[in-house]
Amino acid sequence: MNAMKSAAALRLALRAAAPACLLLTACEPRDSAEGPPRPFKAPPTQPRRAEHPDPANAQWLSAWRDLRTRLAPLEEKLATLQEVHSENNFDAFLELDPESLSPGQLCSLFHFLQRGYFTVERRVLIHLLERRLDRTAAPLAIPADGKLQLRDHLAAAMHRDEIRMVDLETAIEFYQQAGDASFQIPAELTEDEIAELRTAVGDMLDKARTESADLEAKLAVLKEQALGPLLPAGESQP
Repeated sequence: MNAMKSAAALRLALRAAAPACLLLTACEPRDSAEGPPRPFKAPPTQPRRAEHPDPANAQWLSAWRDLRTRLAPLEEKLATLQEVHSENNFDAFLELDPESLSPGQLCSLFHFLQRGYFTVERRVLIHLLERRLDRTAAPLAIPADGKLQLRDHLAAAMHRDEIRMVDLETAIEFYQQAGDASFQIPAELTEDEIAELRTAVGDMLDKARTESADLEAKLAVLKEQALGPLLPAGESQP
């Protein structure tokens, strides 16, 4: 009997001590070096890669990159050829009176007229707009299901850059035909030579005025066909 009472007393003592032990464990100080718990961060997702890359896509991408490297030199070359035109307002020269110009000015104007500097920019724009209209009439084919693959996007980008390259080469050819070499101005001219030069420059100016007006009219028509009608400032298309 005494043994049973002792066992019961021991069980009661353990039940009373258990909550105290849990409380003491919960209240134990943490190691200050650990600091507060860090928030959970998901590991970065790895980019998905095709298990079997399409070699055709790699070929398209390589060809496109090669094409892109060939565009920059052409753009720089065209910018160099256009410098003389960006620095001079040649249309204003068309209003000059040869009788009021000095021999040096007459010589310079003669060379500008001879090289076609007054019409070359309009001729370039007309040619490029005509090409643009031709391309619009024959758009790129789209797959029947309407779904474009990576190679389709690469082909379209390469096609656009090929068009850009041809346009650059065409513009460069036009400007090179006009010439960009320096010209010589005679140190002295006789009265007869000056009179002959004034007559020649006057005739060339008349021709350049007529040609510029005709090109400007043609350019306006092509712009409207390619870009749509030009609206007055402040208005927008419905």
